[in-house]
Amino acid sequence: MGLDAPYPLRQALRLTGLTSRLLGALVEQGVISPREGRRFTHQDIVVGRTAKALRDAGVPARKVVQALRNVQASLAPDALSGVRLRAHAGSVEARTADRQRIDAHTGQALLPFEEDEPPRTGVCALGSEPDAAEWLRQAIALDASDVAGTEAAEAAYRRALALDPCCSAAYINLGALLCESQRCEEAVALYEQALDHCEPTPLVHFNRATALEDLGRPHQAVAAYERALALDPGLADAHYNLGVLLERLGDHPGSLRHLNAYRRQQP
Repeated sequence: MGLDAPYPLRQALRLTGLTSRLLGALVEQGVISPREGRRFTHQDIVVGRTAKALRDAGVPARKVVQALRNVQASLAPDALSGVRLRAHAGSVEARTADRQRIDAHTGQALLPFEEDEPPRTGVCALGSEPDAAEWLRQAIALDASDVAGTEAAEAAYRRALALDPCCSAAYINLGALLCESQRCEEAVALYEQALDHCEPTPLVHFNRATALEDLGRPHQAVAAYERALALDPGLADAHYNLGVLLERLGDHPGSLRHLNAYRRQQP
């Protein structure tokens, strides 16, 4: 296993903010190709964050996968790292290094950018004050860096939350970062803050459950896993973790039910 694929599945889900279902679709379509042992490269994380940004902008998951697959297939092999993608009118447009605009679904050229074109939603203009989305992008980049300190990533996540208290991806990633730093009590409090401010999010409940497990609160963790699965029955990792936890608690039928659900969702 090479050093070029340092991120296991759980960390890849955290760093991208993707659901396991959408990440699985990207893998199935060849947009992301994990290495042996389901480990992901930094480039995979970048592509996954692009997919998350498009989903957050309202692009349906099916269109996100299709757009990324089309761009990867029709341009250079490293197209996804050199092309800027953004949501536009419910679809996805790609801007190449030579400033060409392409409809990522049809491959048709669009009207060229004007030099004085005003920035659109979700695009941070140079020289402007960073918005929550830009702070989140910087935080994820710092979090994924091998050289940046966790303090810088934490500060950037908190700036994103100060500007957008409903930014569920910032809660999810910051909470996981806190747990990795042995600050699970703070992580649980942060996830509970997310539940107060955001729409129900399966990964918030899932990460809260793992933090509660780390704190030795198994019954509360069971309830959190069950809530995550009520919101997303396809969250395979929640089935697995809950199956293992129920086995430890002596609920063998419940454990078997969730472990079987996990196995059914594996390729």
